[in-house]
Amino acid sequence: MSNHKKLTILFCCLAVVIVIVLAGCGKTNSTVAPTQTATTQSVGEQCLTCHSSKELTMKVGEETVPLYVDKVAYSKSKHGNTECIVCHTTINPTPPHNAKRIYGSWARFSAKNTDVTKTLNFYSVTAEACVTCHKDQSFQAFGQSEHATIKDMKFTADGKPRVEHKLKGTDGKEYVADENFDAADCERCHINTNCAACHWKTQIKQKQSGSALDLWTKYDKDSNTSKGGMTEYGMDWTFNVAAHDFVGKAELTKSSDLCEACHTGYYQGDKSIAAIGTFGMGVRRHPQSEELQLSAQRGVHETLGSCTNCHKDLHSMKLKNTEQGGRLEGKTQCINCHADKSPKGTHVDVTCIACHAVDASVMRDEETKKVVATVVKHNVNEPWPSHNLTKDVQCNKCHVAGNKIGAKESVTPGKNH
Repeated sequence: MSNHKKLTILFCCLAVVIVIVLAGCGKTNSTVAPTQTATTQSVGEQCLTCHSSKELTMKVGEETVPLYVDKVAYSKSKHGNTECIVCHTTINPTPPHNAKRIYGSWARFSAKNTDVTKTLNFYSVTAEACVTCHKDQSFQAFGQSEHATIKDMKFTADGKPRVEHKLKGTDGKEYVADENFDAADCERCHINTNCAACHWKTQIKQKQSGSALDLWTKYDKDSNTSKGGMTEYGMDWTFNVAAHDFVGKAELTKSSDLCEACHTGYYQGDKSIAAIGTFGMGVRRHPQSEELQLSAQRGVHETLGSCTNCHKDLHSMKLKNTEQGGRLEGKTQCINCHADKSPKGTHVDVTCIACHAVDASVMRDEETKKVVATVVKHNVNEPWPSHNLTKDVQCNKCHVAGNKIGAKESVTPGKNH
């Protein structure tokens, strides 16, 4: 047989194989036959050859994930003219896709799972894919922001990995302080460089109905357990696979519903331990949502409609440079609205929140040397960006015998702004 005939037969065989692969790629739960040959289809059309089947699903662990994409709905979405592989950069264009899944940032109350197979809690498109098209500098900065790096959660102020350690108290007892950053646990919630955690349309679900504020000042075990369930939210992304719809600024700034899915929590009562030098209210998770409601009851910020009224730099926000955390040079500062209230004189090194936060103690931040609000988390005093504010001020937060911030023990109240 001539070489020419051998090549002809080989090419014919390859063509048959390609057609068979395309026809069979939907056989997870159904068979979807292609309507055109690959040579006349765009990549997106090739994807929809399989993904236009409503029966197409995937099993991950014990859960079933829908893979059906509605071509008409997708075409009307914000990315309707974008080829699939422009975003899904880590997959092979034809099956088997071998898509790289990154776990975390979707479902706060998914089970702790060492083999990370909770399907409501993974994604396959990273921020790197998004910023190839979204070139605005604020979007480019997201990868280094607090939401993306969760640096303060992974590392202590001196840059060392955050790990629990044992302390011997002055009472002779041994205490465990701080916590280990465990990706399999912590990254069930935290964003891990993923734009879609906010912008992909999800269904937000509360684990236990009710408001933690109804039990706010009850700190017994059962009350704290109930508050825990009421402040856990999951974000189910699977219902949106068909439409592949994204939400933008206009939709996200109408309310704080999305922010509150993560920024919710509860107070645990006094967690002071004099033997290891920690003093103040214990806080679980991120109860900014509840704190804002408490503030509004006191006539503070009661007219604010959305978190973004103050937080305008969400893509580039770093806790180390926001006034709320007692830090420097942040764009989100109280004096943006309260220009005439900038601390002066002997209070120039005191942050607004240190004075105006309710139920928070104070400490001097080691990095900025400013006096900041503080709470106790995992037996450690941490600077706290409290949103639980009052117009009244308790001078004895600082001006008390034995204070550690260098304030005079007693003062005559006067004008501090």
